[in-house]
Amino acid sequence: MSVLISNDAGIDQILSDGQIADLIESVLAAEGVARPCEVSVSVVDKDEIHGLNRTWRGIDKPTDVLSFECDAPDDPGIPEGELVELGDIIVAPEVIADQAPGFGNTPADEMRLMLVHGTLHLLGYDHIEDDEAEVMEAREDGLLRELCGPSVQVGPTTNHAHD
Repeated sequence: MSVLISNDAGIDQILSDGQIADLIESVLAAEGVARPCEVSVSVVDKDEIHGLNRTWRGIDKPTDVLSFECDAPDDPGIPEGELVELGDIIVAPEVIADQAPGFGNTPADEMRLMLVHGTLHLLGYDHIEDDEAEVMEAREDGLLRELCGPSVQVGPTTNHAHD
């Protein structure tokens, strides 16, 4: 597994590069991804994620995390042994830190939640419909408890019907 982390502006990213990579690799392992994969993580400021959210989701406000899928780890069209580019996760630590207290989380725990959330998106999980949101939130909760302990709070935060 390869996790490439870009933080060109030198933003306080809450977690170290190693913590980010370890968490994403742990999620992929827990999801049974055995193929060599690459995930790109970009750490951006509030203004940049606002622009990306407006461009890609049509929502004119900042968000905490965005995910852009590339290839699926089970794609039969990718030769065995070839690196699978799962996609990109974009996180805005400022937004994450600002919202953490409202969810009962520390900024670090909220960042962990957003990284798990973004990684699950790269693996095909979604939350547009209520039933999908319930599945995704349950998986997030299970992974966070398994990987980080019981301190991270996962609430009904992933359904975008209310955006």
